[in-house]
Amino acid sequence: MISLMLHVTAAAILVGPQLLMFLAVTPATWMIDDEKLKANIIHVVAGRFGMLAGAALITLLVTGLYQFYTRVPDPIQAEMMDYNFGAIFITKMTLFTLLIGLLLAHVGIFSRRISRLSERVMADPTNEEARGALETARLQSFTFSLVLLVVSIAILCLGVVLGDETYSYQSRG
Repeated sequence: MISLMLHVTAAAILVGPQLLMFLAVTPATWMIDDEKLKANIIHVVAGRFGMLAGAALITLLVTGLYQFYTRVPDPIQAEMMDYNFGAIFITKMTLFTLLIGLLLAHVGIFSRRISRLSERVMADPTNEEARGALETARLQSFTFSLVLLVVSIAILCLGVVLGDETYSYQSRG
């Protein structure tokens, strides 16, 4: 039971801040004209979100594996594709893997590009080309964040379906 509580808590810790970032924090930064202040705020918030997300992902992986091996009955583990559980579980794990890749891509591509462009704008606030590229990169990052959020919510929904043993443990045949 403790493992399930930790798993659900970690899922909330992962998805809750994503919603907050997408719906409140990022749009709020659009009202800040001072590029240095905006960059500093985003750096602090994103850094703390990254720590939370990393801890949540590790907790989700550990508690998820623990639950699979201790709570899922042996016959379902052995022949999981014969049950609804198999397709749901494979889809959830595929999306979880995709989510990790998308999070790494977001940090590796968008965050670095935005940071680099932000430094160019701070160095020369009159550089309209850099400012335009920065706004485009931020918009792309925001759009990509929506994809991350949708994938995260899909994973949550699949977890709920897996937890409904009357459905997930039902034979497919």
